[in-house]
Amino acid sequence: MTEAERRPSLALGVAADLEFVMATERLPGYEVLTARWTLEQHLAGLAREQTRYLIGRSARAEREGFAILENINDPNEGAKLKRIAVSEPGAGFGRPFLGAVIGWVFASTPAERLWLDVFTYNDRARHVYRRAGMREDGLLRQAYVLPSGARVDRVIMSILKSEWARL
Repeated sequence: MTEAERRPSLALGVAADLEFVMATERLPGYEVLTARWTLEQHLAGLAREQTRYLIGRSARAEREGFAILENINDPNEGAKLKRIAVSEPGAGFGRPFLGAVIGWVFASTPAERLWLDVFTYNDRARHVYRRAGMREDGLLRQAYVLPSGARVDRVIMSILKSEWARL
């Protein structure tokens, strides 16, 4: 894949994108990496004033990833990257897609901070977030229940607009 093919374009998500979003978050292995919402939960998310769905597209595929952003106008904590996922993990789209999402947040919203939480055992995602300029801010102990019933820790990571501008 060429660099031009990896460079994602972003579009605001709409109800017609939810089939793709739900299929992506239900890919094998994602059940222990990200949450899964019902169609009703996603429709409610789309309807929230402070939430945006971003769909990542590349030159070789119509849709390759999605991101859900919450609290995009929060003057205190900043925007939250609720969920990000790609349809072909390991194919080289995730890192540029994350970069495009971060750029969109800081160019299109008043957010001074973008943050997320990630499972402590998701080393691949934590590596990608660090490479995008995010820092680990703290630990949420036993803060999520997996489908198996096991409780797991999450790490809070963030990037400030001023840090992103220096990248």
